[in-house]
Formats: sequence, structure tokens, C-alpha cells
Amino acid sequence: MYTNNIFDAIANAESIVVAGHTSPDGDAVGSVLAFAQVLAQKGKTPKVLLEEYAERFNFIKGSEYLYKGDTDSLKPDIFFALDCGDKERLGSAAQVFDRAGITYNIDHHISNTGFADFNTVNAGASSASEIVYEIIKDKCELNLDIAAAIYSGIVYDTSGFKHSSTSKRTHEVAGELVELGVDTAFIHSKILYEHTASQLRLKGRALVNTCFDEEYGITYSVITKTDMELCGAKNGDTDGIAEYLLNVRGTSVAALITEKTDGAVKISLRSKKYDVNKVAALFGGGGHRLASGATIAVPPEQAREKLIAAIKDEMENEDRK
Repeated sequence: MYTNNIFDAIANAESIVVAGHTSPDGDAVGSVLAFAQVLAQKGKTPKVLLEEYAERFNFIKGSEYLYKGDTDSLKPDIFFALDCGDKERLGSAAQVFDRAGITYNIDHHISNTGFADFNTVNAGASSASEIVYEIIKDKCELNLDIAAAIYSGIVYDTSGFKHSSTSKRTHEVAGELVELGVDTAFIHSKILYEHTASQLRLKGRALVNTCFDEEYGITYSVITKTDMELCGAKNGDTDGIAEYLLNVRGTSVAALITEKTDGAVKISLRSKKYDVNKVAALFGGGGHRLASGATIAVPPEQAREKLIAAIKDEMENEDRK
């Protein structure tokens, strides 16, 4: 499933753009920058379109390909969308996608809409980074920088190989990357445990704001733009909070509702057994069965009311089956 005409197309392309989803996480950064390095090996000069990402990902090589110019002039021969469930999740890069000669969609989200000319989507994979590895492993020189980028993406999206998407193949891929010299202790520390003072303050604020619906087993928290400002936080500083809420005893579903600095509201959903991807889809989002999200343009309190009602409806629907 990983062998189409990707490298034939690359060989004939003059201009290539690689992009990930808005508010890029570790998998988006790892997969995109790994793929950019492979393109550079092939003699190409890729332009990477990624929004600003968390400082803890700065050790991942390939940032020299980040494009800082005017995207209005970009009309690439090929556009690669990585770790992106639908075109809208590309944000402003979607306009460049529309102008591209050929488009590729490489992803692992079950909600993926198959929006490109060529779609390599494996919902059984742990991450987009794992899929990138399968695509490139026999097509390039897998050096330590590329291996570390891929390993970082896998570690992030599996939360250290804990999530249910972690398969036997995921461990095999990780083992092959370790054989190349990847410093696993360093990457686990950077990806999973390092945080800034503002992230720590924001997590504390989220915990203070946490509410519990004991009847349904829902734990949720709302972070307002004021909370963000008081903590000196950025949009990406909420990483890991939804997962933390899911660890509350008796919790089946955890939700984090965050008012972003631009006024939009980001919803992050985590579950132990219920299909939160269906809930996210009601708000124009998606992801995975047990981990999903969406972004909506309503005030935080309104988002909370609608979201908690939708979660309860989905839980009741599944329990009736």
C-alpha cells in the first residue's frame, strides 16, 4: 500500500511543497521534516509550510527547509500533505495545495477524507511518521537525522508507545530506527517530559478549572484566552493536558476546551473506550476513535455546553448497542 508513483513524480518535479496540519504537533513536525530531508537527498529543495511549533521540537533536523516567504506566489509541481485529515486542516497552506500540479495525502487518521490526487492513508498505523518510514526506507539513505525525526513523531503520537494504535510493526520500526543510533532517552525526555514555565502554569490553570461529571465519567476543563494571557502561554502549550485529564479515576472521556489567541476554540478529546472521533466530526473535526479534536468559532462556554451534550449522546448510543 506504500508503493505508488511518489518517487517517480519527485524525480521529475522542479518545485515541491511539504506541509502538515495547523498547530503542528510532534508527529506533524517529525514526519514533515523527515520527508523534507529525504527530498533534499534526492537533489530537491523542498519548501516546508508549517505554523510555529513548540520549542521542544527544535532539535528535529530539517528546519532549514521551512519557508518564510510569501505563499501567494507558490505554485508547486507537487504538494505533499502529511498528518492531515482534510484539506481545511492545512490552514493557509490549503491555497497552495489548490494550485499544485499533483497532490499527495499521507496520513493515519480514520477520519481522513481522501482529499488529494493520490492518497496513502493507513488508519492502522501509529502515526504519519510511521507511514513516512515505510515509504522512504528503501528509497533513501536513512541517516541518523532522518531516523531521529521519524522516531520523534512516533514517540509523540503514541505517547511513548502507550496508545492502542501502537502495533507490533510500530515496535519493529522503532527498533530499526534505534539500530541507526537514535538516542531514545534524549528524545523521550524532550518529547514527553520537557516543558516551559508557561506550559506548567497553564496546566495548573487547567487543573483548577477542571470539572467532573461523575454520572457519565466525563472529566473536562475550559481554558480561556484570559487564562492563556495570564500564563504567558501559546496555542501549542496545551499539549498533553487532555491526556492528563483522562487519567482521573472513573473517567471514560476527557475533554479540553481551549480558547486560542485568535479567538477560535480548540476541542481536544480523549477516551478509554468511546468513539470520540464521531463527536469531533459533529464539529467539523476528526482524528482517531480514542483521540480526536476540532476547532470551532463559538465562545468557550457555548462550546462546552454543545460538546458535553454531544459526548453524552455518543456514550448513550454506544452503550445501547
